[in-house]
Amino acid sequence: MVKKIEPWFGFTEDKVFGMVMENKDFCKYLLEIIIPDLKIEKIDWLDKQVEINNSERKNGAKEVRLDVLVTDHEGRVFNIEMQTTDQDDIGRRMRYYLSRLDLRYTLNKGKTYRNLKDAFIIFLCNFKPKKDDKFYESYHTYSDQDRSKQLQDGVTKIIINSQVSAEGQSEDLKALAKLMNNEPVKLNKHFDYAQRRIKEINEDSETREKIMLYETRMLEREQAAGKVAYAEGVEQGKIDSAKVIFENQLNNGRSLEQATEFVKSLKLISNKELEKIIALYK
Repeated sequence: MVKKIEPWFGFTEDKVFGMVMENKDFCKYLLEIIIPDLKIEKIDWLDKQVEINNSERKNGAKEVRLDVLVTDHEGRVFNIEMQTTDQDDIGRRMRYYLSRLDLRYTLNKGKTYRNLKDAFIIFLCNFKPKKDDKFYESYHTYSDQDRSKQLQDGVTKIIINSQVSAEGQSEDLKALAKLMNNEPVKLNKHFDYAQRRIKEINEDSETREKIMLYETRMLEREQAAGKVAYAEGVEQGKIDSAKVIFENQLNNGRSLEQATEFVKSLKLISNKELEKIIALYK
């Protein structure tokens, strides 16, 4: 009988990442090696899998679930995300996360924008990098005309990709890359803890079952979203085609009524969608 090989859930798996990061000492250490200029006395608050959605869900507002959200003794806010898939939207994703953070966490009620707390958006990635990607990249807002001038908006964005060589980085960051790549790390008590915790998670059958159930649900959600996007794309394609045909009919001397009847006869789109197109030419 062939022995079943169980998958190993490493540091980059969503649930495992949250379980390891919920240890405040390890989280504080990780922030300090990623942003060494900061002096963090202590972490005041830490939460994982935080949902910061619009409660009213107006205009189809996108749901946001943050991997790890942290505030320190000065009220600075840190959002630490694990990204295992390159969707080519990191910049806009960071922008959106920041907008939700500002609304919910960095500005206390009754205060003005001058009271906004510093915010740090940190993405830990382990997907295939682009040609010019570096292991560690930090981003701020600078003047296009004078790069020596920085807009003091209190925002720092950091991207770390463990699939890029960490040559020249600190030993701590090199160890973080190894942890993200499921390689053994021998450096200090912090990484000893992380590896021990990951091993405990993988050896606990109940926890493993919960992780597999979570991953199955995430996959089902992605597949459902893909089907919706495909259906929407097909429908939009039909609308665009109908519009082009309608315009061509008009350009070829057909009247509005004749163009309408011709497009309607093709049965590409509903009468309601056709009326929207017609309205553009009245």
